[in-house]
Amino acid sequence: MKPYIAILLLTLTLPLVLQAAPDYTITNKHRVIQEVSLKQNNVPIGTELPRLNFTTLSGDTYTLDSLTRNGPVVAVFLATGCPVAQRYTMRLKRLHTEFTGNDKRHTTFVGIYANEEDTLDDVKAYIQKAEYTFPIVKDTTGYLAELLGATMTPQAMVIDTSGTLRYRGPIDDNRYETRIKHNYLRDALLATHTGDALPLQEQETPAFGCTIHLPESSLPSDITYSEHIATILQNNCQACHRHGEVAPFTLTDYGDAKAWATEIAVYTESRLMPPWKPAPGYGHFKNERRLTDSQIELIARWVDAGAPPGDLNAVPTAPEFHDDWVLGEPDQIFEMPVEYEIDAEGEDEYRQFIIPTNFETDMYIQAVDVQPGNRKTVHHVIPYLDVNGEARKLDAEDPKPGYVVGGTGPGFDAVGSLGGWAPGITPSVLPEGVGYVLPKGADIVMQVHYYRTGHVEYDRSRLGLYFSKTADTAPLHIGSAINSEFVIPAGDALYEVLASRKVKEDVYLLGTSPHMHLLGRDMRLVAKTPEGESHDLIWIKDWDFNWQDIYHYQGPLFLPAGTTIDLVAHFDNSAENPANPHTPPIPVGWGEKTTDEMCIGFFYYVKANQFSPND
Repeated sequence: MKPYIAILLLTLTLPLVLQAAPDYTITNKHRVIQEVSLKQNNVPIGTELPRLNFTTLSGDTYTLDSLTRNGPVVAVFLATGCPVAQRYTMRLKRLHTEFTGNDKRHTTFVGIYANEEDTLDDVKAYIQKAEYTFPIVKDTTGYLAELLGATMTPQAMVIDTSGTLRYRGPIDDNRYETRIKHNYLRDALLATHTGDALPLQEQETPAFGCTIHLPESSLPSDITYSEHIATILQNNCQACHRHGEVAPFTLTDYGDAKAWATEIAVYTESRLMPPWKPAPGYGHFKNERRLTDSQIELIARWVDAGAPPGDLNAVPTAPEFHDDWVLGEPDQIFEMPVEYEIDAEGEDEYRQFIIPTNFETDMYIQAVDVQPGNRKTVHHVIPYLDVNGEARKLDAEDPKPGYVVGGTGPGFDAVGSLGGWAPGITPSVLPEGVGYVLPKGADIVMQVHYYRTGHVEYDRSRLGLYFSKTADTAPLHIGSAINSEFVIPAGDALYEVLASRKVKEDVYLLGTSPHMHLLGRDMRLVAKTPEGESHDLIWIKDWDFNWQDIYHYQGPLFLPAGTTIDLVAHFDNSAENPANPHTPPIPVGWGEKTTDEMCIGFFYYVKANQFSPND
């Protein structure tokens, strides 16, 4: 075939392609071309980008706002099979080092793989080979590529600290390092840091490389409340955001959703709501409350479109919520001895109420449910167990019903607890044949954490117990990796505390519960077997004292004798920590008060010789 005929055919079959990139050839497998795409004009330079959030391969979730607070952001689109993108691996790593190792030029780099043919495994394998140290995202739906106007790999975008798109184009102008004349990306970053304007012709430069093959979008173009948003809110929000529940407003109909649309978008994108703290990929838990990236994108697009209602007569029927006992009528119901009055103002209150049980034998509890008497003021309930009468002595010294000890604990050495409740928690049923031990004659000491609402409130919460029906029920044990010998220096924003606990016999792990106070930043628990096998148990990366839970695994995890459970936690005792109770910061160590600190990783288990998952 004559050369000019080949060029003509290429022009007819690829109308947006004008010529091959410098020093490149066009191949059938990877169309290595220079991009002159009209699609870019849909997102012009100077656009202030809408709300944007993404989750990396390592499970970290970021918002564009949070990243640009620390400096500009570079989003670079890559592909595992594109030879041009591969050619730029070292150059990209050098740029990353240059602009992240300099405080005056700090820039966040994010690598994005949007090609439909790039599987998650492909991406993981390639970045391990490339040794990229910046965050990597798999843009499964193509949403990020569409939002930023990306059509090629490699192709870079520079976003300034106001969230405005300042540059889009290639990293430089030639695949051969020795032939580079223009370092487009570096020049754009330098100008962004100094506030200088890039010449108009350099703000957007045609990229060259391989075309991005986006999947057919899984997100509809016309998003409405009735067809797309109502179901998300029903399944993930209305358990708390309904009348009589603890959430500050309802989300039970379109009027509610429209009124709070902006807040819904902001809080879902930052993953503050729904409240679910464990990072994905570090343990698999029952009753996970987590929106998918696609659901978050749906909400953001709906809000950006003005929150259209759609056909409100077609809204799906809302789920039926139980205002009574979720698991059915309990075998035994206990309640606070008297109704308690909560003052309108003041600090949160942790008050303990004593409930005698008077059982003549040990009882095994398979499930526990709590009915807060007043969901406006009750934040959480923890039923502790006392067999020595210590709580009764404390109660006698307090003139009000129950007692307060000035900390978050019950004020005595509890022999155990019966789980706990907080807003949004669905009661968990332990596996058949496993139960909390309620010793005969024990007192249940019900700790209730009260918020102040600005009004006088009244509460008389109840506790429902469901007994194990299995003969020879295996007792649930609670262990911990704990460190009480630490002091967090004033001003230290990332103080590390370590703890470890060795499992002395074969066990099945059923759940875990990290615990810190106000300065907590993150906590991770990892189990390492004697054979060297590692199991990620949980990682809470953005600790919040107000959202604590017992996280039950989807299935029992066998840990042989000799397994070590290691804990790594970090604390933020800087003045920049908004939760820091001390101004200015002071050294903080272990203590019972909320303003003290703790570092505990609780784990819930049964002995393997007493329980078989197949029973």
